[in-house]
Amino acid sequence: MGFSRRELLGLAAGLTVSGIAPARAAGALSFQLSWIKSIQYGGYFAAIDQGFYTQAGIEPTFNSGGPNLDAVANVASGQSGLGDRPIGSILVAKDKGMPLKVIGTVFQKSPYAVLSLAKTPIKTVKELVGKTLSVSVSSRPLMLNMLRDAGVDPRDVTMVPAAADPSGLVSGQFDAYAGYSTNQGVMLQTRGVDIYAMNLQDLGIPETTGTIYGREDFLAANRDLVVRFLKASALGWRWALDHPEQIAHLMVDKYGAPGLDYTAQMTEIKVSKPYIEAGVGTTHGLLALDVPLYARIIELYRNVGLLKSDMKVTDLVDTSFVDAALTS
Repeated sequence: MGFSRRELLGLAAGLTVSGIAPARAAGALSFQLSWIKSIQYGGYFAAIDQGFYTQAGIEPTFNSGGPNLDAVANVASGQSGLGDRPIGSILVAKDKGMPLKVIGTVFQKSPYAVLSLAKTPIKTVKELVGKTLSVSVSSRPLMLNMLRDAGVDPRDVTMVPAAADPSGLVSGQFDAYAGYSTNQGVMLQTRGVDIYAMNLQDLGIPETTGTIYGREDFLAANRDLVVRFLKASALGWRWALDHPEQIAHLMVDKYGAPGLDYTAQMTEIKVSKPYIEAGVGTTHGLLALDVPLYARIIELYRNVGLLKSDMKVTDLVDTSFVDAALTS
């Protein structure tokens, strides 16, 4: 949700790259994923497979992300026209002067949660007292704020750095794990581990994931292309949510990274559905922007000291692209 030192160095380097990511051919569009190709991007690959991008005159390229790649830096420097990230990294980049705009949202409600074993569930913030919580360094300020808001002295909770694999929860290395119920939660469930997920957005820590963003100059120069991309992508996400078995097979057999597990992929897209369809995703359409939600996110990040500028929500989001896509 924040930047590592490596990411910040990459962003700084990106400042020296001028210009935007030009279309390589008519309708070509490069999109930087924040993680490996898997079901969390199923809607985009459904749009490829079902021909929605072809019908829209678009030839998208989805570039894999991962732990050793600065996804936001690639978009900020113009290497890719668009990308996706949890909102925290985009906010910090914008706060440091990166010319980025948010133009769409896949997960309208964040599945970020405190995960615990179902046999010893942690159902309230106060139940973290005396426990060990595994949490990423970038999310630590948000956790500290959550504890204080609940009247818990942060010194009464032991925080340890989080690993990508939450298996330490099973072995007893820690009592709780801060991660995504649609990702690490599913990882545990498909291994036969029953878990309890205390959703953090319900506790006042709003976030969006699968947040679609781009450089301001790229967006201005390629408005029609971006609108068509969002429209086709919304159709792809609708198809993926309506056909979980089919899109899981497509990701495992055709589009995803090697080694994906079918059961885990199908489970993830099913449990992701209510988070994607939440809020304006239901009332306005998939990928719509909830401006008041982003305003609350900015306020939270400023309150915990992660934002230094006087950024306003209108500086961060531009609803015109997705509004045009969903009404055309």
